[in-house]
Amino acid sequence: MAASSGAMILSLDYRLSPEHRFPAGLEDAWTALQWLRVQFPDLPLAVAGDSAGGNLSAALSQLMREKGERLAGQLLYYPALSGPVAPPSREKYAEGYMLGVELLHWYCGQLLSTPEELFDPRFAPVLAEHFDGLPPTMLVTAGFDPLKGEGELYAQLLQRAGVNVRYRCYPRMIHGFLNFYAFVKEGRTALREGGLFLKRALEAGNQG
Repeated sequence: MAASSGAMILSLDYRLSPEHRFPAGLEDAWTALQWLRVQFPDLPLAVAGDSAGGNLSAALSQLMREKGERLAGQLLYYPALSGPVAPPSREKYAEGYMLGVELLHWYCGQLLSTPEELFDPRFAPVLAEHFDGLPPTMLVTAGFDPLKGEGELYAQLLQRAGVNVRYRCYPRMIHGFLNFYAFVKEGRTALREGGLFLKRALEAGNQG
């Protein structure tokens, strides 16, 4: 990612549940981003993440917009986005494809403290009141992933709001396929294309 984007990468060791429940991770990401703003005020910034990290990146982009700030881009790999909204892919790929719906429910139980938090847009970005003003986005999904549907949905919501979105689905892949980049071609391709997206987004941010 660093090689293909030519960017400096900050990998954040944010607090994890169940010891630190929602929204601790998002608060850590926000704090880190504000630190970067202070340390490098003239550099454009983008966010990227996969799975739960994609969720944090999407929520952070929305939070930045609400604060009147704008990122150069967001790169979301098979993100968890829809909370209680269950697209058909959750049922279609509920089990047998590494990440199952039962495990997803367990993760939610470890992260959230109350049922009401399921409907918090900071946890479920698809539930935001509006989607305009978000940064250029690349959103990647896997064909055999229960989270595929919410990725598609979020891309559509952003496009309808006028956000510059590039959506890419790798139809033969499962959730987490980036982890297998060493021996899965699609993983290498997704990382390279994501890096090039960040490169272009950051260059545009420099010009802006």
